[in-house]
Amino acid sequence: MLHLLRPKPPMPVTGEDRPVTDWTQNLVLFFRVLALFQIAKGLVHWGLLIHPGDGPITAEYLTGNIYFAVLDPVAGVGLWLTSSWGAVIWLLAAVSQIAISIGFPEIFGEMWPLIGFEFAAIIGYIFLTWKVAKVADE
Repeated sequence: MLHLLRPKPPMPVTGEDRPVTDWTQNLVLFFRVLALFQIAKGLVHWGLLIHPGDGPITAEYLTGNIYFAVLDPVAGVGLWLTSSWGAVIWLLAAVSQIAISIGFPEIFGEMWPLIGFEFAAIIGYIFLTWKVAKVADE
């Protein structure tokens, strides 16, 4: 039973390990910058929940802010760790932000700069992952 608690020796490094390329480093940098943006965006949503302002507060407004106040920082942490689940949660948050901003501008306001940034970030993510996969296949 104690053998389960003992750490295993490290795996030997084989020649099959993929080298770190410039495109991989660019993707990691992209993830880290995007992570900081997501954490900041989550803090803005938390601020809107703590002090919503002077206007009327609707259930839809609160629901959207709660959703993004939780999802954005979690996506930010996942992106900072460069994990695949971070990218998935970020894509969910980004597509949700675009859909909610376009679909309900009367509730959340017109956020065209944010929509443009999220769309550009999605395109950048697709491009960088495509380049990393292309280099890895060579």
